[in-house]
Amino acid sequence: MDISADRKKELEAFIKRFGLEFDDYELLNRAFVHTSYTNENNIDVLESYERLEFLGDAVLKIAISDFLFKKFPNYREGDLTKHRSWVVSDKELSVLASKINLADLILLGKNEESHGGRNKSSIVACAFEAFLGAIFLEYKQLGLKAVYDFLIDNFESDILNSKLHNYKAILQEHTQGETHKLPVYKILDEFGLAHDKTYRVGAYYNDVLIAQGEGKSKKDAEQAAAKNALEFLKIEVV
Repeated sequence: MDISADRKKELEAFIKRFGLEFDDYELLNRAFVHTSYTNENNIDVLESYERLEFLGDAVLKIAISDFLFKKFPNYREGDLTKHRSWVVSDKELSVLASKINLADLILLGKNEESHGGRNKSSIVACAFEAFLGAIFLEYKQLGLKAVYDFLIDNFESDILNSKLHNYKAILQEHTQGETHKLPVYKILDEFGLAHDKTYRVGAYYNDVLIAQGEGKSKKDAEQAAAKNALEFLKIEVV
């Protein structure tokens, strides 16, 4: 699909914000072409973002899995899966996309546009995944690294701040509701080399040690202790 000079400038301005470079602007443009646009303009549906979305979805999951695996060494497989599911959900991806105004680039058919397609989380999330797919292909052997760097450089705090895994907040909400008292966290031990320490933290409630947790940082250890405290108190985390 041919793109105009103005469209190319628009795309170029967008990727420059993230330090990205593209030689293939037709590939980049395809990441933002919705099927409603191809249908209304008699363009082959293969020129829409669907194939890139398929690829981007897989690359996204690998990148997020790698990041979470390294960031949370004490998370079990189920915890990692839940956190990743939250990050790659249409709802969360549309939030990430909104932070960089990605929806402004999507090409929609007139009917879809009039029905608010630009604000539909499903459409925006798919375009976001397609954009990741385009980055992966453009950067060839370094594609996965380019996608990983883009995600972490721009959205690390969003990826980390999963409500599903803020165990300290969940525990605090429970204890305040029960006794109006807050849990207290104390470092019980730290071990390992100076540059690679592991912390053991205890979670106390009503001055009683109810759980312990370990992590490569004090915050991670506190989260682990809070998670184990929730299990001890038989509080289900959904």
